[in-house]
Amino acid sequence: MNPAHETENLAPDPVMPGLSTHRLAGPAGTRILAVVGEADIDTEPALARALNAALREPPVPQALTVDCSGLWFCGCAGLHQLLRVRRAAAEAGVSFALAALSPQATRLLDLTGTRAVFDVLPAAPPTPPTKPRTPGQAAPAGRNPLRAGGPAPAPDAVPADVGIGAQVAALTAQVERQTNAGQWELSEDDTALARATATRLGTFVGAAAVQEALPGIERLEYLREALAVLAVGTAHTHGQLAWFLGRAAAALSPVLHWRALTADQEHALGTIVPTLEEFTDAENAVRRLDTVLARTTTHGPATEAAPACPQAGSRDL
Repeated sequence: MNPAHETENLAPDPVMPGLSTHRLAGPAGTRILAVVGEADIDTEPALARALNAALREPPVPQALTVDCSGLWFCGCAGLHQLLRVRRAAAEAGVSFALAALSPQATRLLDLTGTRAVFDVLPAAPPTPPTKPRTPGQAAPAGRNPLRAGGPAPAPDAVPADVGIGAQVAALTAQVERQTNAGQWELSEDDTALARATATRLGTFVGAAAVQEALPGIERLEYLREALAVLAVGTAHTHGQLAWFLGRAAAALSPVLHWRALTADQEHALGTIVPTLEEFTDAENAVRRLDTVLARTTTHGPATEAAPACPQAGSRDL
């Protein structure tokens, strides 16, 4: 990730599934980095690059805050990077803080005895006020896509103006927050439907090495099959699972506007040829949905115990 300026939105790293970062506008001298998704061993390199850039890119900030409101999972690898950058910030004379920690991240800090090391804020510093946008007007550079458009979104709002992967990460983060608050309850029938949906998603979008070896037309076909699975699941349930599947299908809907065959502008009917990065981003989003649905229980998606970081080779290390 190579941010061009202080408040540019950063695209998800195409080779590091499950994590995206965004620069937020903040008070003078304060740089805010929003982290969305999972900070684990797979996404550690992407997180390290984003944190390094946020700390060191000129002009060096007086304060660096990591907004964790969209960080739905943090493993030991993510914690390692936060500790490393906290130390680097102290050496550079930059104050460092974490904001809006999830219950899972808070448990991780407690179990590892590192909570007292960090300055923890209940929320990120407020963004500077901006003029309201008229309908259809693009968000100006520097706005957080998770907060664009004037007032803060409702708790269940999912951004529609960011990539598929970031939308799905925000959606699953909402489920995690509702689960931790005891607000996510499913019937046994819905639990069975969630797991069956996960199995079908896994049938169409498998391991990255397999999908990326396929020609574009097959990758697009499988993504559309995955979208159809979500739509069919939505038709067979109501309540929270229907909301989740419907929002997931909406996030994946851009694949309907993609094409894999050449066509001139007149006959393309507004479709576009996706990049390899867009294919990968969408496939990673399907894998995330597969994971969340597969571990769904009658009491909500099962939350993993906060790791104590003792065993090498663990997913969280």
